[in-house]
Amino acid sequence: MSRAIVLLAAAGVAGAILAAGCGDEPAGTETAAPPEPQTVRAVGPAPMARQVSRRPEFRWKLPKQLAQPTLVTFVLAEAGAGDEPATDEADQRRIATATGLADAGPESINLWDPPAGCVLTGDIRDMPQLAPETWYRWTVRVVTPGGGGHADFYFRTRAESAVPGE
Repeated sequence: MSRAIVLLAAAGVAGAILAAGCGDEPAGTETAAPPEPQTVRAVGPAPMARQVSRRPEFRWKLPKQLAQPTLVTFVLAEAGAGDEPATDEADQRRIATATGLADAGPESINLWDPPAGCVLTGDIRDMPQLAPETWYRWTVRVVTPGGGGHADFYFRTRAESAVPGE
């Protein structure tokens, strides 16, 4: 009977060791989380995306240091119909400016259905959709009590209409 007790005790010790965890990583090492981005990131349309809907909804992600904005401004400009976008602002045509996004929705805008509290100006107000096969630059500017930031992104629209019957 004492042999049975010794075997049970050994099994209990082995179970305790396994339960404590003997992983592949040495003790004290932790997997570091990826660093938090320091600038505004495009969620959609993705930077340099092609074949984008001619009525896109614009979405972006603010970094932690800009998460409590007092002012968010969105700008959309035509950047040409060539193989690559015109990156000089002098060669671009601004078609939309939206302000008041800090309260209305600091991380997205649908230009064809802007949120309440947003002030939208520019030619976009008379456009049912964006031009086909055209490059656009969209800019997000953010101001916080401690600073601010901005980012520019480009995309190209597809040829197909996004509005039925047009």
